Amino acid sequence: MTENKNISTKCLIADDSIIEQLKKQMQFVDRDNANWTETYLDNNTGVKWLYYRVNTELQGGGYPILGRLPLPDKVQLIELALFSESEDEVFAACRTLTDNEEILKIDFREDLINWLENINDNQRQKRVIKLTGLDSGMNRREILGKRLDQVNSDSSYFKNIADRAEKLKRR
Repeated sequence: MTENKNISTKCLIADDSIIEQLKKQMQFVDRDNANWTETYLDNNTGVKWLYYRVNTELQGGGYPILGRLPLPDKVQLIELALFSESEDEVFAACRTLTDNEEILKIDFREDLINWLENINDNQRQKRVIKLTGLDSGMNRREILGKRLDQVNSDSSYFKNIADRAEKLKRR
């Protein structure tokens, strides 16, 4: 696979075969059973990597990701999604953004749509919108314990972003 040659520059890897190959080459450091993660050390570079899964609700336990530690923050994930030349890194960044939203409650949608509206790569826009579900107006915030005006505000927020994403897809 051609993407294998650029592993030293990647922050995230989502290719199963590359992940398994690298895990065999690295030293196992730790397993966090509570968070379903494993830490590995690349003895050649001294870099630690975290093995985790996204979309764990899917049959088969979701998609495996190997991420260079420290893992990219929200802005770095958005930059990877928009500018990485590696398709599996784009996938990993997008799916990590959505998992972080669901699990850690880290909102990324407003930032991502703002960035997407300022790039000229229509294919990349469409790919990132699809991988993040940015075009869905479904309210992803908790509604229990909220007043109706708060629920409506959240709903409007997601609908507005979805409308903006749909507009980008039609360009």
